[in-house]
Amino acid sequence: MNFEESYQKYLILSESNGTTDKLSTNKGRYAVKYNIAQNKIMEWFIENNSTDENRYLQSIKVPYQTLGTLTTKTNYKSFSIPKDYFDFIDLRVYGGKDKCLNQLYRSREVKGENVSNLFIDHNSIPSFKYRDTFYTIAQDTVQVYKTDFDIQKTEMSYYKYAKQVELENPDNPESQFKDEQLEFDDRLINRIILMTVALHSLSSDDPKYQAFKQETIQKF
Repeated sequence: MNFEESYQKYLILSESNGTTDKLSTNKGRYAVKYNIAQNKIMEWFIENNSTDENRYLQSIKVPYQTLGTLTTKTNYKSFSIPKDYFDFIDLRVYGGKDKCLNQLYRSREVKGENVSNLFIDHNSIPSFKYRDTFYTIAQDTVQVYKTDFDIQKTEMSYYKYAKQVELENPDNPESQFKDEQLEFDDRLINRIILMTVALHSLSSDDPKYQAFKQETIQKF
């Protein structure tokens, strides 16, 4: 389904005659609301973390992409998060010392305020011997911590942003849509469109809002 086809379906669901005669909307508003609805439904799927439901997000899963190195400090190395990053899945850390290189480390995410305490705890401090470390995520970067070893490579598996509905001319709310296909299959797109209708109904105080919302999320 392309952008225009989804908009026409949205009009049919929003207004019984399928026109905008009495509908306070335009293509620009639709693009904004569809993108909000799509991102929200992605969040619901990710938070639910169900194998059955999560299969709908396969097209936006990026498996273990090597992250670019930004800075190297005494006790950590920072890496850049990809620009299309939407949500986290997993991190692989490879480190080494002397001639023992590219070892896979067990890693875990921690809060920034806990880092100092972890460094003075012999059971938690990053260890070459036990191939164990931790990391923090802040300001679009990943900080992987170390002691007497080097962090050689970090790979992140993540959800990327789904393709967003866009106009050919973003400054004209009645511009034509870009001639592109939406990200997901029609089953999920239909649910996103229903959520978009629910967002419109909410903003215009339409009593159909609760019904559309329930139809959208009842399988989540």
